[in-house]
Amino acid sequence: MRLQDHIDFTTLQWVKPELDETLAAARDALESYVDNPGNRDAMRSCADSLHQVHGTLQMVELYGAAMVADEMETLSIALLEDHVPQREEAYASLMRGLMQLPDYLERLSSGHRDVPVVLLPLLNELRASRKMAALTEVALFNPRLDAPLPPQAPPAVSETEALARRGRVADLRLRFQQQLLAWFRGQNADQQLLGMRDTLNAITGCCHSTPGRRLWWIAAGALEGLEQGHLKAQAAEVRQLIGKVDRSIRQMLEHGEESLRGGDADDLARKLLFIVAQAKQRSPQMQLLRETYALDSLLPDAAELEHARGSMAGHNRALLDSVSRALKDDLLRVKEALDLFLRQSDADPAQLAAQSEVLERVGDTLGMLALSVPR
Repeated sequence: MRLQDHIDFTTLQWVKPELDETLAAARDALESYVDNPGNRDAMRSCADSLHQVHGTLQMVELYGAAMVADEMETLSIALLEDHVPQREEAYASLMRGLMQLPDYLERLSSGHRDVPVVLLPLLNELRASRKMAALTEVALFNPRLDAPLPPQAPPAVSETEALARRGRVADLRLRFQQQLLAWFRGQNADQQLLGMRDTLNAITGCCHSTPGRRLWWIAAGALEGLEQGHLKAQAAEVRQLIGKVDRSIRQMLEHGEESLRGGDADDLARKLLFIVAQAKQRSPQMQLLRETYALDSLLPDAAELEHARGSMAGHNRALLDSVSRALKDDLLRVKEALDLFLRQSDADPAQLAAQSEVLERVGDTLGMLALSVPR
């Protein structure tokens, strides 16, 4: 069940105090480690706290936020194992994540919809610290794939009948390969698109389960959109994804329909649905896809996106109170050091070197809070 299904608001409210406490513990542990890199237990504690946050967010099905927690945990472990060359940048990225994630959860707990795409810049910043490739918006697109196919889709057969039709699927796969190759070569493209649609719908009608049927039906819908000219702008991407469908047909033949659950087949289905969701115009089967998988509810409009981005400033009161106390302590220590220095007639300015480092750290913290003038 997704957050917008109402009951998850209650679930999030139930776990949020624990999440806030655990994220605060992770933040304290990170600050302790940055101040004293020899304290490896502090970073282990940070990673353990983030692991707990990740599990809780998965439980309430906030998958975008869970991905952020997972990336932060992975980065914490990479820092602990000395696998991160730019450590200062990684510390800053981790701290930003620990400031922004509570804000995002606070927004959701106040009744706003989950808009995980606003987490993408943070996710990619965390990944960049480990020299990992950037993710695209489709990585945060999570339609409920287990939704039953509508009556308009080719009907399911019994499990016994599906086993009996395994040879038929093998023949259909060969036909699909031939049509796909002809399409790639530009040989009567419209005819091949129609033929592939029919072949995939025929394969759908040879299966008994939702995991066994959904990819072929989704792919057929994307091909219909391409054939009718509604996916011209995404034609190259659709072509690339349809080219991978054959491997999933082979996987089903070799390992059965359940092998398609949660693997490459689901990834293909999500990517095809993302393309369909973005299309301004829709064919009849594209419309069925949008209704079956509630695609319109998964893409925020401009106003909602702007509001969600505004909530990611890292300025929730609990965090500001915590950071404010730490900054005041740092500034008080600098003030005391300056007072002591000024009272000495023969004081060496080199004594103030340590205070410049403290002030630089204070400035960095203010910068992460987007408080540029105080910085």
